[in-house]
Amino acid sequence: MGKYVLDEEWGTKYPNFKKAEFKCPCGKCNGYGDGIASSLLVTLQKLRDKHGKLQITSGYRCASHNKAVGGSTNSKHMKGQAADFYLDGFNNQSKRVDVINELKDTEYYNYSYCNVNGNHPNMGNVVHVDTKLVDPDEDTAYKTFVKDLQVAIGANPDGIAGPETLSKTPTISTSTGWNHKAVKPLQVYLQSLGYDLGECGVDGKFGKDMKACIKKYQKDVGLASKYQDGIVTAKMYTWKKLLKLD
Repeated sequence: MGKYVLDEEWGTKYPNFKKAEFKCPCGKCNGYGDGIASSLLVTLQKLRDKHGKLQITSGYRCASHNKAVGGSTNSKHMKGQAADFYLDGFNNQSKRVDVINELKDTEYYNYSYCNVNGNHPNMGNVVHVDTKLVDPDEDTAYKTFVKDLQVAIGANPDGIAGPETLSKTPTISTSTGWNHKAVKPLQVYLQSLGYDLGECGVDGKFGKDMKACIKKYQKDVGLASKYQDGIVTAKMYTWKKLLKLD
C-alpha cells in the first residue's frame, strides 16, 4: 500500500469499489490526476462494511471540471482525497448527520459536510468527505512503534507521541543504552520504513550495523551533518524526527 491506491488493490484490498467509480467525468483529463488516496478508500470501505451498498457520486475532479461544477478552489476532489457518496437508506437529515459523526471517528478524517437545514440543498442525500493524504500501512507502523516505545520507556502507552514520551526517551548508541528495551521497537519501525538493519536484524541490540542505519536515517530526514552521528537522542533531534514531533 502507498499514499495512492495501486491498480491491483481495486476489487481486492477494496473489494466493493472500482477505480472507474472515481473517474473525473470531463472526458478531457487522465481521469484520476495523481491517483485516488488510499486513506479515502480505507475510510469508505469501513462505511461500506458496516452499512452495505455505498454509491460514489463524485470522486476525482480535474481543475476544469471542479470549476465547472462550482467546487471550492482548494477542493480535495482535485487531489483524489475526497468523494461524495450515498448510502442506501440514509435518506433523511438525521441519518446523514449520523454518517458524518461516524466519519469524524475514523483515523484519516479531515472534513465532511451534507445538506443540513438546507445549507447544501444541491447535495440532496449525498455526503461529502475528504481525508488526509497518508500511507495507511506506514501510519499503522508508526502508531505501533509509538505504543511499543512507550511501553519500553515507561510512558503512558496511548500510541500518541507527545512531550511526556519525548522526555522519557533514552540516549542510545553503541556505547550507551545499547541494549535498552527501546532498541527493538526502534529496529522494527526502521525496518518497516525500508532501512537495512544488517546481518543482526531485529535483535534488540544497538551494534555497528544499527549505528550505520541511524546515520542514514538522520541524513534522509535532513538533520544537520553534525547530528548525523548514529546516536539516538532527543537533544540532537533524532527522537523528535522518529516521533514526528519536529
